[in-house]
Amino acid sequence: MQTFNRDMLLSLLLILLMAGCAQSPKIKSVPETSADPLVAQARAMESTGDYLAAAALYESIAGSKTGLESQNLLLSAAENRLRALDIEGTSRLLSSIGTFGLPEPDFRRRLLAAELALIKNRPDEALDLLSAPVPMDMPVELLTRYHRARAKAFRLTGNLLESARELGELDFLLMNDSTRIENQLAIIQTYAPLSDTALQDLQPVPPGNQGGWMELTRIFKKYTGSQVDIVPLIAAWRQRFPTHPAMPQLLDSYFDRLKAQYRSINQVAVMLPDSGRYARVAAAIRDGILAAYYDQAQEERPRMIFYDSTDPDQTWPIYQQAIQEGADIVIGPLNKQSVAQFARAGEIDIPVLSLNQVQPEVLPPTDLFQFGLAPEDEARQVAERAWLDGHTTAVVLIPENNWGNRILEAFREHWGALGGILPEHQTYNPAENDFSTPIKSLLNLDESEARRQALQGKLGKKLEFEPRRRQDADFIFLAAKARIARQIRPQLQFHHAADLPVYTTSHVYTGNPSADRDIDLEGVKFPDIPWILVEEDESIPLSRRALTRTLGLDQTPFLRLYAMGIDSYLLLPHLGRLQSNPGEALEGKTGNLYMDQINQIRRQLVWAQITGGIPDVIGFTPRLDDPLTTPAERIQGSSSSPEATLKQMPEVQDLSETPEPEEATQ
Repeated sequence: MQTFNRDMLLSLLLILLMAGCAQSPKIKSVPETSADPLVAQARAMESTGDYLAAAALYESIAGSKTGLESQNLLLSAAENRLRALDIEGTSRLLSSIGTFGLPEPDFRRRLLAAELALIKNRPDEALDLLSAPVPMDMPVELLTRYHRARAKAFRLTGNLLESARELGELDFLLMNDSTRIENQLAIIQTYAPLSDTALQDLQPVPPGNQGGWMELTRIFKKYTGSQVDIVPLIAAWRQRFPTHPAMPQLLDSYFDRLKAQYRSINQVAVMLPDSGRYARVAAAIRDGILAAYYDQAQEERPRMIFYDSTDPDQTWPIYQQAIQEGADIVIGPLNKQSVAQFARAGEIDIPVLSLNQVQPEVLPPTDLFQFGLAPEDEARQVAERAWLDGHTTAVVLIPENNWGNRILEAFREHWGALGGILPEHQTYNPAENDFSTPIKSLLNLDESEARRQALQGKLGKKLEFEPRRRQDADFIFLAAKARIARQIRPQLQFHHAADLPVYTTSHVYTGNPSADRDIDLEGVKFPDIPWILVEEDESIPLSRRALTRTLGLDQTPFLRLYAMGIDSYLLLPHLGRLQSNPGEALEGKTGNLYMDQINQIRRQLVWAQITGGIPDVIGFTPRLDDPLTTPAERIQGSSSSPEATLKQMPEVQDLSETPEPEEATQ
C-alpha cells in the first residue's frame, strides 16, 4: 500500500523546501591561532577528537603562563574535558577559573558552566547562566554553542517555542549546508509535538521566520499524500514567506529517500487472544486497531486478518500461517511468553510489532518491534521530571508485589544514572487500609519515636514530643493504584509530609475526572497519555470524545488500551523511520512515540497535577538523552537464561490480581 502519513514527512521535509534565505547577522571571525607550538599541538589533538590529551596539554601550558593567558588556556582545557565527558575534571577546572572582567572570556566561562549544567540535566541552572545579554562581537564558535545550549535548555524545561526560536537563531550562524539541513529539521521536530491549534494560536504577530516554521510544521503534520499533493501547499507557503531561510532541495531526492524508509503494506495480521484471562484486554486493543483502520481512506487500507493467539504454544505456527496467507507485517502477540519467543528467534521473516515488551538477553531480531504500556517507562519519566524540577534525593513507597518491584528497579536505575540519591524505600500491603507503619519507616518517624522512648526511659518521665520526619528527602515517589493512592496521600500529610512533593504514575488516575473522588490526591503530579489528559474536539475522528460517542467508552476501565490499539496500527508505516532515526518521534494517542536501540517503543507522556480534585495539565514531558539505551548495556543487565528472565519480569497480567486492566500489556 502506497500511502504517506503526515509524520512521515517530518523526517525528510527539508529536502522539499524551496528557495529563500535571510541575511546572516554580522559575526566576529575566528581568533588568530597562537604562535606557541605547544598550543598548536593541543589544537591539533582537539581537532582529531583526542580531547583528554588536548586538555592535559592545555592545562600543562597554563601552568607556565600567568594572568589572562593562563586563564584562557585553562578554559580550553575545561572545554575539552567536557567534550570528553570528564565531568569531574571540568568542574575542577571551572572552580579554579575566576572572572576576568572582560566580555569574551567571561561569556566563554558562563557558557561552559551552562554546558556543564546541561550535561547534568540542569536546564534551569543553564538558563540562569545564559540569561545575560550576549556581548558584542563574539566569535561564531561561541555564538553557535550559546544558541545550541539555550535550545537544549528550553527543550528540557518543556518550552518548545523558545527552544525552536533558538534553533532559528542558530540557523543564521551555520555555514555548512548539511549542518543547516539537520538544524532546520530539528526546528520542525521541536515544533511537531505541539497540537495544530497551538501551532496556529501561538504564532507571533507578525509571524516572521518563527511563524513560518510553525506554519510549515502544520503543513507537514496535517497533510499526507503524494508529490502532487504537497507541491502546491509548499508553493503557497513560500508565497506567504518569500524570504524565509528554509533551504531548497530537490523533490525527487525527497521521495527517493522516503521510499527507501517506508515499507509498502498490503496485508496485516493481528495476533490477539479470543479467550482466556486476556480476552477483554485484547478486545479493547482490537477495537482501537479497527478504529484507526476504518479512519483510513478505503482505497488505502491494507487487508487485515485476525488470528487467535490464546495459546502461547501456537505462536510460531500462527506466525507461519499468517506469512503463508500473505501477511506483510504482524501486530501482536500480547503475552510476554509469546513475545519472548520472537526475541530469541535471531531472525524473523516479516516484521512483528508486539504488544508487550521483554528484556532481551541477546540482540533481538532487527524486524521485531516491541510496544507496550510499560510502567517502567513511567517510572523513568518520573525520575526525569523530578530531576528537572531540581530534586536530588528521593524516597520511594511501593506495593509488596512484582509490579511494585519493577517500578522501583526502573526508577532506581534511571534516577541513579541521572545523579539522584535514593536513601530509602518502603513497601506496603495493598490489601490493607492503614499504611502508617511503612510511612513512618519511610519518613524516619519510627526512629524519632524510638529516641523519645529511650530518653523517657532514662529520665523516668513522660516528655512532650513532636515527631520530626527526615529532612534529606526532596520528594516522595509513590507507586499506587487510584483507590490506594487516595488513602495514602492523606496519611502522608498526617505524618508530617504535607510539604513533600509527591510524584506517581498514571495508575493514580482512572481517566475519568471526579473532583469529589480525587480531592485527596491534591498536589500529586503524574504522567499520562495525551488521549486521556488532552481534550480534543469531537470532530476529530480518533479523539477520545469521538470514540466515546461511537463506542460508549464513558465508564470503561480500558481507556488506555483503546489508545494503544490506535497507535499500534498508526505505527506500522513509521517503524523503519523511527528505527533509522533515533531522534524522530510519532505523535500518538499514547504519547510521543520513539524507538530505542533495541527497537522498543518508548513514550513521552503529558504531565498533570491534581488541582481541586481535577488533573491540570502542566506540560509535555521532556525527553532526556537516556544514558542506558545502548543495546550492550540493556542486554548485559540480564545474565540469566531467557526462561529466568521471564521469571524475573512476571507478566502482572492476572486481572483478578490487578484491577487496573492496562497492566495486561505491562
